[in-house]
Amino acid sequence: MKGETYLYAANDLAGADDAGLFKASDLCSVEIASATTVELRFKAASGYGTKNGVVTLTVPTLAAGAGTSKFKEACKIVAGALNNAKGNLLVLADEVNGVYISPFYSTVAIDDIN
Repeated sequence: MKGETYLYAANDLAGADDAGLFKASDLCSVEIASATTVELRFKAASGYGTKNGVVTLTVPTLAAGAGTSKFKEACKIVAGALNNAKGNLLVLADEVNGVYISPFYSTVAIDDIN
């Protein structure tokens, strides 16, 4: 829709490309999933029933011992990117083509899109 910001994410698991396009307004939460992963959860899209969208990002800077301040930094970067992308397509992470949100361009990979 006009004025809506969309987030694109793609991974390349075992040679099978998988991708998702999510409305920024459907972003429900950003959560620490493990010592090295962050999950972005999106409200279920029309036609998908109650199945929410989940994009898991691997962020090596969240490694054990790094503390939650690195998670806070990751959240600020995602929020800042969303604010600057108003009404556009934002490539969050595209493993297939090697395109990642700055400054995670070399340290973020898509693990899963459900």
